[in-house]
Amino acid sequence: MAFTSILGFASIIYTVLFITFRAWDGSYGIGPGEVGKFIVDDVIAKPSFERSSLWGFDFTTLIMCSNLGLAFIAHYNAPVYYREMKNKKDFKKMVTIAFSILTLLYASTMAFGMKTFGDVCQGNIILNYHPKDVLSTLGRVATFISILFGFPLTFCGIREGMQGIATRFNWTSVLDNRTALIVALLSFVTYISITVTDISFIVGITGAAMGSMIVYILPATIYAKSVALAHGKDSPEYKSARKNYALVPFGLCLGLFGVGMTIAESRR
Repeated sequence: MAFTSILGFASIIYTVLFITFRAWDGSYGIGPGEVGKFIVDDVIAKPSFERSSLWGFDFTTLIMCSNLGLAFIAHYNAPVYYREMKNKKDFKKMVTIAFSILTLLYASTMAFGMKTFGDVCQGNIILNYHPKDVLSTLGRVATFISILFGFPLTFCGIREGMQGIATRFNWTSVLDNRTALIVALLSFVTYISITVTDISFIVGITGAAMGSMIVYILPATIYAKSVALAHGKDSPEYKSARKNYALVPFGLCLGLFGVGMTIAESRR
C-alpha cells in the first residue's frame, strides 16, 4: 500500500496547488474591472464575500471546529502504524511530521478556497470550479485517485473497530464470518457515499460528535482510569490525573454545539 499511498498523497498535493493557483490568477475574480473568465457565463455560483470576515468569530465557528475534529482524527489507525513500525522510537517523529504537513495542507486549502469563493464555498470545494476549467477537471481526477488509494487505510480502521467490538461482546458469528463483515461494511459505506450529496454536513456531524468524543472525552477518561488501576485511587498520580476530567464537559459542550450549528447551517 506504500506506493498507492504515495500516489494518493501526490494527488492531494496537486489539488492544493491548483486551488492556490486559482486563488491568485484572477480566473474567478469579481473585483471592480476584473471579472474572471470562468464567471462571465453564470454557469457556476459567483463568489460572494458579504458574510466573510478575517477575524469574525461566532457560533458558526463551531462548524469549523467540528470539521477540524474529523480532519485530524487519525487515532483509529495509530495502533496499526505503531505496531507495524520497525523502530518504535520514530513514532513520535512520524506523527509530528505528518500532522505538520496536514496542518499546512488544510490551512492552505481553507484559506485559498475562501479567498476564491467566499460565502459560496461548497462542502467539496472542487465542485465550485467551472466545468470547463481544465485544472479543476484534473483536480477532480486527483481527488478521485486520492480517495481511491486512501480508502483502504480508512477502511482498515473501520474493520478493526468492528472486530474489536465483536471480540468484546463475544459475537462469534461475526468473528467467524470475516468476509461477510467486510462485504457488509463496504456495502454500507458505498450506499452512504452515493446517496449523500452534501459532504460538509456529514463531516460536520461526524467531527462534532465523534471528534469531540475521541479527542477530548475518551482520552481523558481512559488516562485517568489507567492511572487509577496502576497506582490506586488514593495515589498522588491519580489525584493529578483526575484534572483531565475537566476535558469531558468541554468535549460534550463542543460536540453538542457543533452538531447543532451544523444542522442549523444545513437548513439555510
